Amino acid sequence: MIGHALQLWRRPLEFLDTLTAYDPLVAVHLGPRPSYVLINPGLVQQVLVTDAARYAKGRSFEKLHDYLGQGLATSEGPFHLRQRRMMQPAFHHGQIAHYVDIMARLAAQRAASWRPGQIVDVTHEMHDLSLAVVTSTLFSTALDEGLVADIRHAMPVVLRGAYTRVLDPTNLWHKIPTPGNRHLADANRRLHTAIDRLIRTRREKPQAEQQDLLSMLLQAQDGDGGTMTDQQVHDELITLLVAGTETAAGGLAWLFHELGQNPAVDRALQRELRDTLTGALTPDVLSRLPYTRRVVDEALRMRNPGGMTTRRAMAEVELGGHHFPGGTEFIFSAWVLHRNPRYFPDPVRFDPDRWLPDRPPVPRGAFIPFGAGSHMCIGESYARTEMTTVVAAVASRWRLEPLPGAEVRGIMTSTNSPGKLLMRVQER
Repeated sequence: MIGHALQLWRRPLEFLDTLTAYDPLVAVHLGPRPSYVLINPGLVQQVLVTDAARYAKGRSFEKLHDYLGQGLATSEGPFHLRQRRMMQPAFHHGQIAHYVDIMARLAAQRAASWRPGQIVDVTHEMHDLSLAVVTSTLFSTALDEGLVADIRHAMPVVLRGAYTRVLDPTNLWHKIPTPGNRHLADANRRLHTAIDRLIRTRREKPQAEQQDLLSMLLQAQDGDGGTMTDQQVHDELITLLVAGTETAAGGLAWLFHELGQNPAVDRALQRELRDTLTGALTPDVLSRLPYTRRVVDEALRMRNPGGMTTRRAMAEVELGGHHFPGGTEFIFSAWVLHRNPRYFPDPVRFDPDRWLPDRPPVPRGAFIPFGAGSHMCIGESYARTEMTTVVAAVASRWRLEPLPGAEVRGIMTSTNSPGKLLMRVQER
C-alpha cells in the first residue's frame, strides 16, 4: 500500500538517483497501482511534445488544486491555452529586459548587507532575495512587512504539505486533524488571504502608470475581450509566487554551493565578471556573459530545483515497446534525466564547459529544467535572467566559501533546494 512513498519522503533525491540505472522506464509504487518513471529522454519528448494531446496532467496536479488553484501549473485544455495567451505579454523579452534593473538593484542591496567573514545561510538569503524580486516585479512596490512575513512563513509549509499530499497513496492523511495538518491549513489560509488583499487593494486603487505583472493580469483580455476574474488572477499569482520564489531560490542556493565546491569554476567565473562588468548590469551586459550562463545551465542540470511531474494516459498508449491502458500514470523527473550518465558523462561533476557549442548536442528531452511542450514553464526566460543577474551581482563582489565539515542535504517539496546552507562571505 505504501510502496516507494516512504523512500520518496525520507530520501527522495537519493532514491531518484538510483533510477538512472534503468532504461527506458521503471515502475514505482505510490499506492496499489504502479506509476512509470520515464528514464529515456525520447519517451519524455514523446509524452510532453509529440503525443502530448494523448495525456492529461495526472494525479500530482489534481492534488495540488487545493494549494495552487486552477492556474497555469494545474490547468489544461482550452482554459490553459486561454490563460497562457493572456499572460504571455507579461513574459515577452522586452518586459523581461525591464525587470533586469529591479533584479540587479535588489541583488546588489542584498550583497551590500553582508560583511567580510560573516557566515550566512545562503538558502535563506536566496529565498528572501527571490521573494523580493518576484514581489517587486509582480507588484512594483515593496510589500508591507506583515504581508511579506505571511508569505515567507506560509510558502515552505504549504509546499511541504503539498508534497506530502502528492506522495500519500491513501489520499486520507490530509483529512486527519493532526497538528501538522492544522498548521498546513493555517499556512494555506494565510497565503491565500495575503494574495486576496493584494488583488483587492489594486482593484480599489488602480495604478495606471505601473506595468507590473499584477496590472497586466488585471488588464489582460482574451480574443473575445474577456478578462480574468479575481479568482483566476488569484490562482495565477499563487502559481507565479511559488514558481518565481522557490525554484529560483533553490537554483541559486545550489549554484553558490557548487561554486564553493569548485574553486576553478569560481575563478573562471570571476575572470569573466571582472573583464565584462564595467558599469550597471543591463540586458546587453548579460548577453556578454557566456560563461556565467553556462554556470547557470550546469546548476540547473546537476542540481535541478524542480520536483517530479506526472502525466496520465487518456487512452491506451505504447511507450518503450510496452502497452499501457488508459489511466496509467507516468512520472518524469528532471533530476533523473539530468544526472543520467548515458547522456551526461560524469554526471555529478560540475562542469559548465559541457555546454560549450562544440560539445556533442544533448538529446531532446534530456535537459528540461523548465519542462517542454505546451506546458513548458512560461517564466523560463524570467528565471534564467534572474539567476544570471543575481550570480553576476553577488559573485563579482563576494566569494562564498563552504564551512569545513558542513554537510549539505537537499530538501524535496514541490521543488528541490538545499537545507541550511551555511557559507562564509569573503571579499574578492
